[in-house]
Amino acid sequence: PAGVPVATVGIGNGANAGLLAVRILSIKHPELEKKLQDYTKKLKEMVSKMNEDLKNML
Repeated sequence: PAGVPVATVGIGNGANAGLLAVRILSIKHPELEKKLQDYTKKLKEMVSKMNEDLKNML
């Protein structure tokens, strides 16, 4: 799924390619690891809210 990069990325999927690069770079750069963790947390919160909104529509 979007936002969860894998070792290979599809054509035209630059967002996941960027996330994969940051994940690799974060091994040596703790500040990137923190930013990636923050991004992942926000992404989870966004998905949870979208899920709740969808449930409320049904």
